Amino acid sequence: MSRPSEPEALLQQAGALLEQDKFAAALPLIDRALALDPQSDYGLWYRGCALSALGRHAEAAAAYLQLSKVAPDRAIVWFNLGNSLQNLQKFEQALQCFDLATQLDPELADAWINKGRLLDDAGRHAEAVECYDRAVKLAPEDVVAWSNRGNSLKALGQHKEALASYRKALKLAPDDFAALVGSSECLLALDRAADALKAVDRGLKLNPSWGPAWCNRGLMLAKLGKDEEALESLEKAAELVPDAPEVWNNLGEVLARLDRPAEAVERFDQALALADDYAPAWFGKARVLLNGGRKKDGKAAARRYLKLAAPTDPKARTLRKLLGEE
Repeated sequence: MSRPSEPEALLQQAGALLEQDKFAAALPLIDRALALDPQSDYGLWYRGCALSALGRHAEAAAAYLQLSKVAPDRAIVWFNLGNSLQNLQKFEQALQCFDLATQLDPELADAWINKGRLLDDAGRHAEAVECYDRAVKLAPEDVVAWSNRGNSLKALGQHKEALASYRKALKLAPDDFAALVGSSECLLALDRAADALKAVDRGLKLNPSWGPAWCNRGLMLAKLGKDEEALESLEKAAELVPDAPEVWNNLGEVLARLDRPAEAVERFDQALALADDYAPAWFGKARVLLNGGRKKDGKAAARRYLKLAAPTDPKARTLRKLLGEE
């Protein structure tokens, strides 16, 4: 048996270190090997893997890009390059890499999943569903694929189909936080507030610091007529995500129902301070002010809402009635 060349020997040592997650220790050996053989596919692969693990994504991308020229038909190379570019927030380039990876290896489920994520981020939810459909056929026990598929369908307003996908995820992983929260949102949209509350409570036991889930919990309790409890959940949400105008708006709505108009208007104003064109807060503020006899301020808020609302918006008609225009 012939002895390995010096680059091969160095990469064998580096490979042993990588298996032990000693990425920083492996890098000098990899670099020495690449200095001797710059086109070494193992060397470039090891370098990309080590740098990715160390969070040095720009350098990892450079290594994978160089490797893609050495081995252009290897799907996993394009997949890893896509991951590095995604970490660098170069989303369009990453999407191109995942697209190429799926062309080279249509059975690479992880590439379909990552492609779907980027399509979702770009608002291309129908295309994302197609990716997840491919992924779940290839990897029917992949929780992320089923959960992400639910997210895409939910974004398309297909709540029943999304709920079925989340349930697939939860059958595989009953404590999957994303699937629990997603299913609770679908149940709320389907007017199943009591079931939604059970799901979101399970999720919050796993991650009590997730502000949007507390906001959703408040909406569920409000639908169940439990405004005092809803107020507590929404106040918790406001502590965790104080920059979310929808949280402050929902607080205003609950306070209005609890006949606390001054506090309600304060919360609507907090929402509008974060987003001056947030139409729901203008509507809530206008309604509370007009019903409370503050006609001048109420009319101003109503006019602002009517400028933002679609002509067929039923809330616009409500305000026009309060203004005496219908």
